[in-house]
Amino acid sequence: MLLLPNIDPLVEPSEAVEAIRQAFFKEAKFLPRQALTVGDVWFAPMVGYMAEVGIAVKLVGIYPRAEPKVKALVLVFDQVTGSPIALINGTQLTAWRTAAASGVAAVAMGVEPREVGVIGAGVQAEHHVKVFKRLYPSARFKIYHPSTEKAEAVAKKLGASSASLDEVLKSDLVIAATTSTSPVVRGRELRAGSAVISIGAPRPVRELDDEVKKRAGCMLVDNPHAVEETEDVGDRWVYIGDYLKGSSCKFGEIKVYKSVGNPLYDAAFAHYVVEKAKSMGIGVEVQWD
Repeated sequence: MLLLPNIDPLVEPSEAVEAIRQAFFKEAKFLPRQALTVGDVWFAPMVGYMAEVGIAVKLVGIYPRAEPKVKALVLVFDQVTGSPIALINGTQLTAWRTAAASGVAAVAMGVEPREVGVIGAGVQAEHHVKVFKRLYPSARFKIYHPSTEKAEAVAKKLGASSASLDEVLKSDLVIAATTSTSPVVRGRELRAGSAVISIGAPRPVRELDDEVKKRAGCMLVDNPHAVEETEDVGDRWVYIGDYLKGSSCKFGEIKVYKSVGNPLYDAAFAHYVVEKAKSMGIGVEVQWD
């Protein structure tokens, strides 16, 4: 079994996006997610199988009083023998694979932003900026957070600028990466023709108001079960895996991609980092069985 406690040195953003995109065209299965809530903590197992990868199990939790708030562990098993293949830092994996999947969605929706506005200044916000800077190197990036000091610190580190929420909502592409329980993306303030990527967690997190859903018409979701897990999905939606294979989604005045998490992403990204680690000689081999 390969132990990978730190996968950051392995990840190249463009490769990460392609690893997620290819996953939609492989034989795969994944289970609906069932979550356990303990006080204000949300915890869930995510199980997925992908051909050439095996069975990936992620144990992930949202801990509002911790930093980072989302923490996870990923195990990959051989689907024939049951032998563990890898144990991976799931906190890092979740951050990278979510941002990479958002990149797949942006490209699929034909997004070509001059300005990218990010709501949030946490781990997911940082990883989205890293991935989207690679996808759109000439775009300007703006970051909003209720703490101006935090927004400025993250913006300085990533080569972006801090901005007000109103300014961020006027961007060509708005990325919401929060744990807010009330909508932070106000549909009436979005420009016609803009796009929104919402990667906040399942309920009780709520990032999009009803006007966003109304203006979107059809929206893309990262998981066919998303409508059961969040209030951010409207009546008309299409699973992005089907959209990439030719299904139609008739967007309205704006384009929206909503993410709640998909075990397929975990399996695909686990495979990507394991293969990369082997090629680079990184990680610790542990004899298990």
